[in-house]
Amino acid sequence: MSVLLLNASLQPLNVISRRRLVVLLTRERVAFFDEAARAAVEADLARRCLGDGVLVVRLLRNISVPRRLLRPNRRNLLVRDEFSCQYCGWQGSAGELTIDHVVPVSRGGAASTWENQVVACRRCNSRKANHLPREVHLHLRRAPLPVVHEYAHLLFLRHPEVRPAYEALLRSSLVEVPLPGPLSAAQPAQQQAALPA
Repeated sequence: MSVLLLNASLQPLNVISRRRLVVLLTRERVAFFDEAARAAVEADLARRCLGDGVLVVRLLRNISVPRRLLRPNRRNLLVRDEFSCQYCGWQGSAGELTIDHVVPVSRGGAASTWENQVVACRRCNSRKANHLPREVHLHLRRAPLPVVHEYAHLLFLRHPEVRPAYEALLRSSLVEVPLPGPLSAAQPAQQQAALPA
């Protein structure tokens, strides 16, 4: 059983272990969304085994989750660019895609910044080679922007099985909470200034 832990504001926080769920229940830190789920978990705990599926619980008090800039490594670049070539739009697996420097490092481009790296297919990367995109008639599909750590999105990438349960909960809830979309671009400057390095 996967246990999705939500903040009191219904923001996804983590997928926790069964043992952690028992500790939080014992300390009365979490609540169930309906009585049927509570009764089912109590019956499973009495038998000392939790069933299959996804269980969603929420904290009784809201906790603060800080935002921070992520590193522009290969994995994060692939997620930002949605596994698609930023020149032609071709989608592929991580092994079929490369990372291209928009302004080549040999021509003064930054080696590892969000703004100077994009995902490219091998064909477009070879065509561009040591040129600027406009010199070989290539155009970026969208501007390469930094990515801010949106915890819910990374959580759903790591544990895709919990997203349907979360979306169903929000659809059935009277509270309007926007569903998390793709990783968001950089926050306004005043928010970024407060982010830890």
